[in-house]
Amino acid sequence: MMVEVSTMKTKELDEQQLIEGLKSHDPKTIDEFVAHFSRPLFGIILNYTKNPADAEELLQDTLLKIIRKIDTFREESTLWPWIKRIAVNNSIMWLRKNRTRRQRQVNLEDMGPHFSEEGYYQGPTASWPLDPEDVMLNSELSSNLYEAIQSLPFEYRMPMVLRDIEGYPMKQISSLLGLKEATAKTRVHRARLFVREKLANYFEGK
Repeated sequence: MMVEVSTMKTKELDEQQLIEGLKSHDPKTIDEFVAHFSRPLFGIILNYTKNPADAEELLQDTLLKIIRKIDTFREESTLWPWIKRIAVNNSIMWLRKNRTRRQRQVNLEDMGPHFSEEGYYQGPTASWPLDPEDVMLNSELSSNLYEAIQSLPFEYRMPMVLRDIEGYPMKQISSLLGLKEATAKTRVHRARLFVREKLANYFEGK
């Protein structure tokens, strides 16, 4: 579930005052900014790092980057999407830098589902017995969904996370990842099939 900070009603935080305070490097405003945005930003970053310690380190770097870049923020825009975009971009850059050789060599075709040489899915379509909202309300199933997504190779996990968790449009995903839009769409589709198959195995074991 995405946390939309921009819709939160908080008496102690006024967006315009926050922007002005950050631009003037007011210590109290910086403290309020960190306290208000750290938790939702940590959740976003953890989706990419998969490791709380790495996410915490990257969070600090992201917060500093936001403060340093605040002068570039266009005030006719909304602050949260701008902040979120910096966090996502920072996370992707971190992943590109820290991927191991083994991770780069993993191929989704080696893990399943399997496709023919023509690109068609081979095998029965896995059942999807629950509504997506029911999945999120079921803590055990939600945990299995998270693990299935995190087990995807980087090349497939990132497009799916950006599309299905962060809600980015395909055009922006292809730009962020340096892919053709058709390639990004294909990877999202294959990642969804893989996750669907993983959850079908979960249901079969129930």
